[in-house]
Amino acid sequence: MKKTILFLAVPAMAMLVSCGTQKVVSSAANQSTAPFGEVYSMPCDMTQYENNENFAATGIFRGSSYQKGKLQLFAQENAKDLIRSKYHNAYLGIIRNYSSTIGNNRGNDINTKLQMAGDQIVDAVLNDAQAKCVSFGAVGADGMVECYVGLVISKTILAEKVAEKVNDVLTPEEKTAINFEEYQFRKDTEAALAAYKEQKQK
Repeated sequence: MKKTILFLAVPAMAMLVSCGTQKVVSSAANQSTAPFGEVYSMPCDMTQYENNENFAATGIFRGSSYQKGKLQLFAQENAKDLIRSKYHNAYLGIIRNYSSTIGNNRGNDINTKLQMAGDQIVDAVLNDAQAKCVSFGAVGADGMVECYVGLVISKTILAEKVAEKVNDVLTPEEKTAINFEEYQFRKDTEAALAAYKEQKQK
């Protein structure tokens, strides 16, 4: 009787081992084809346009599917804010370089003028920007949908317009105090904006 039970148990154990092996193989196969699980690309992804020549960003906003026009406007504002933040981070270095030699109230006044001139120009350029991409996600069970808007802004155009504006707002005395020259300021601004992406990657 013991021999019979033992004889029947051996095939059963072999089947269990075999099933376990199949599960391991199947699991390994799934991992090899999707090592990070299920992933998706973001609609209107602008990262390919973010380089030495351009600022780029994708704005995202979620809201009612019955208000797609407003969603697009809000998503575009989100993209503008992202680009504005990148620009400010790069432009602040220029301001520091030009105002570092003046440590009194007059220096603060020049610093403020440089900042305001840059803010006015980046806002004007962004307000004129046309969306490079607009995309909507699927409508959810709650009636909500996501909108994506991609924007691309030329760093060269920004630098040129900022230099012109700064040249207009500074007095001759202020220009002398910081050794301002429009062409050189434009070149310095171009270089700072172009280097921004490289600095982020370090």
